[in-house]
Amino acid sequence: MAENRRGRREGALDAAQPTHRRDFAARLRALREECGRPTYRELSKLAHTSYNSLSEAASGRRLPTWPTTRGYVTACLHHTGRAADVERLLPRWRRAWEDADILERAERLEAPAAVPPDAAAPTSRPRPLLRPLVALLSVVVLMATMAAAGVSERGPAPMNGLYNILVAPFEGVPGLQQTVLRDLRDWAAADSGIGVREVAARPPAPGLGGLAAAHGADVVLSGRAGDDGMVVDLLLTERVFAETPEFAGHHELRLTEPADLVRGNIVAGRRLADDAVRYVKAVVAFVRGLGHYALDDFPRAEQEFRAADRELGTAPHAEMILLMLGNTQGRQGRYAEAATTFRRALKVAPGHARATIGLAESLRAESGCRRAPLLREALGLYRAALPAGDTTLLRMKTHLGLGLTYQCLGDTRADGEFATVLRLHEDGRLSAEAGRQSLRLAAEARAGQALPAPLTAVATRSTTGPFAVRPHELTEAARAYEEALALLDRIDVDRPALRERKLVFLRNLREVYEATGATTETRTVDERIRQTETAR
Repeated sequence: MAENRRGRREGALDAAQPTHRRDFAARLRALREECGRPTYRELSKLAHTSYNSLSEAASGRRLPTWPTTRGYVTACLHHTGRAADVERLLPRWRRAWEDADILERAERLEAPAAVPPDAAAPTSRPRPLLRPLVALLSVVVLMATMAAAGVSERGPAPMNGLYNILVAPFEGVPGLQQTVLRDLRDWAAADSGIGVREVAARPPAPGLGGLAAAHGADVVLSGRAGDDGMVVDLLLTERVFAETPEFAGHHELRLTEPADLVRGNIVAGRRLADDAVRYVKAVVAFVRGLGHYALDDFPRAEQEFRAADRELGTAPHAEMILLMLGNTQGRQGRYAEAATTFRRALKVAPGHARATIGLAESLRAESGCRRAPLLREALGLYRAALPAGDTTLLRMKTHLGLGLTYQCLGDTRADGEFATVLRLHEDGRLSAEAGRQSLRLAAEARAGQALPAPLTAVATRSTTGPFAVRPHELTEAARAYEEALALLDRIDVDRPALRERKLVFLRNLREVYEATGATTETRTVDERIRQTETAR
């Protein structure tokens, strides 16, 4: 159970809001109170949802989405040591949310159209009974429309884990499906935060996203047998890859040699080939690694990715496993090991953009901004990745890496690269998790502009003070750090890595204000640092 810290009490619900919103918010508040009134920051860590979104869910100003509601309820129960109640209570919350959602949609249908400014005023007020009658009619029409469209009034019961895996049929290899399920369920039995479910129908690979949304799954796992072997389909949602959303989507792992054996054994009704079972267990290990990665448990994620790598490291499309292994090593500060892993990924998939950028980032981090040979190699890799960057985020990462590397080398081209990142952010207009990462990368670029390349060289060599520069450069540096912090503040999630970056920017900003003699601003930043540290 989490530590017993009680959060603040909620303000009064707005009586002007519709009854269904106020009632649902009151239920959420009652659950939080029942579970010891944890702070929203504590709940945010368990729900993988921003504390602002959780607080807004209980405000009654709007009806929260189902994923936010699920996170709120699950986090409250886990906080107070009632994980065993999640499976029993969450379906009830789903039904309550669906009932409120029907009324919410009716509220939107009923909302009057905007009246032009010069429109004539009505000559009489509507009768008091008209509004409830219109609302009731709206609900009836909405439910009839859903029924006519073949939409079930109740979808599948939502999965209730902090990390949820959905297993769809393995066409042609059902025995392997059962092996996967058994291993995943054994894992889930030992960890109450893991949810595993089997479904009977397998849609085409592009339709796996619909399954994930309908069941509230974070990963959908399926398989199929073909003439050239077995293909394992993985659908990874954005929530799994909070820090690297470009990995989200549909991926394949091909198990060519043992798949022939597996198919033959199943057709003949014989026991599965040991080699094939090991391969499938490796896939299960990879999925477990994704779960630990999603929950920021990088040591355990690395252990699982290594287990997957031992069996699948040379299989087609195995670069995905190596990319995740390299990421976990880098997140733990072991940059030389990460670089070695990314080099392996490039041998499996030459020219792979993500592996190229991962290697460049590892070399730049390993250099400590001082070892010129590593920095020059990183520059070459970033440049090589530019033509292959097939998404806005990858291009932003590449230009940011170029800017930071140029800055370490004292090269004035750094500012142009940072400006490109900011332009890509403005032009991209990304949303959801990709939008959050775009904001983060833009913030890093704006902070990079706080110290132009010549200034960086002076600052890193200075032993007499933090900055030996002209006053107008310090003023521009302060403005850049403030704008970088404003970009981070627009990210609607609360994550440890994000708070750490805020602290870095704030401490640098403090040194800038101190160097300019801005006493009041320095004290203000001290308070901002204290508040951010308290929130950790």
